[in-house]
Amino acid sequence: MLSGTYVRLPQSNFESVANMSFMLRITCFFACVLCGSATSVSASTPVAGAAPLRLRIAVLSDGHSTYFIRLLEESLKLIHQPYQIHYVKDIPARRMWWMLEKGEINLIYGMQSKEKESSKQLILVRNALTNGLVGQRVLLIRPADTKVFAQVQSVDDLKRTRLIAGLGAGWGDVKVWNAAGLPIYEHVAPWRTIYAMVAAGNRRVDYLPRGVIEVLGEARSHPELVVEQHLLLEYRADFSFYLGASAASYRPIIERALREAEVTGLKARLIDQAFGHDITTLGLDRRLRLRLSANAD
Repeated sequence: MLSGTYVRLPQSNFESVANMSFMLRITCFFACVLCGSATSVSASTPVAGAAPLRLRIAVLSDGHSTYFIRLLEESLKLIHQPYQIHYVKDIPARRMWWMLEKGEINLIYGMQSKEKESSKQLILVRNALTNGLVGQRVLLIRPADTKVFAQVQSVDDLKRTRLIAGLGAGWGDVKVWNAAGLPIYEHVAPWRTIYAMVAAGNRRVDYLPRGVIEVLGEARSHPELVVEQHLLLEYRADFSFYLGASAASYRPIIERALREAEVTGLKARLIDQAFGHDITTLGLDRRLRLRLSANAD
């Protein structure tokens, strides 16, 4: 028996969602009957009379979004909250925030910041989604620079190397690195071109700081660079979900779901499943920890 549905809407133009709603209900019913355990349908019992959350979410197709979306979905299922999700894929970061403010999407995840929290168009969902892992950074470097980084024993040592970090324009890291007096290059073009700039060795960019939850995957995609093995730079930072103003009423529901995920251990399990292997591989416990005092806000 179908007791509740959790539907991922297929990617399409927003204008077609209303026209598809009837067909989606029929499709979802038969998908549940025929497939039973299909990932787009859950048999969890929804809260009596609860209206589904209708979410339009910007995501990346490169895998970076996988944990965050899974945490959202599994947390909502945990409290038996029905939902429908329409995914909008691979939108540039600045455009995502613009779309959120304009109501073209109504949920994204992003770095916590005071600027976002002060915006009347952005509604912070209060939960640190990675339990601080985003603020733990290791470096992608050129292999030839391995010995230089291996000799660093303090933030001042790193500063004295005069090696330049490549950072995307508007990243929270920019404030942190500037506050520490570490040289940076703030890249206004698409940030993913920084990999090639570091590898080239003649573009005034020497390393790219990346979170421990993402760096190994990026290193596999960019074999011309290596993961620096000695340092772990730490500062206070994390991702949170942000809602558009039109979806402000969803905040207490999503916050309750995320709290329940913490209490039940679901969140810890999902973090371990998503990032545990990488954290072990990176050997965080054996690294020299350099604390950067500024927050990424």
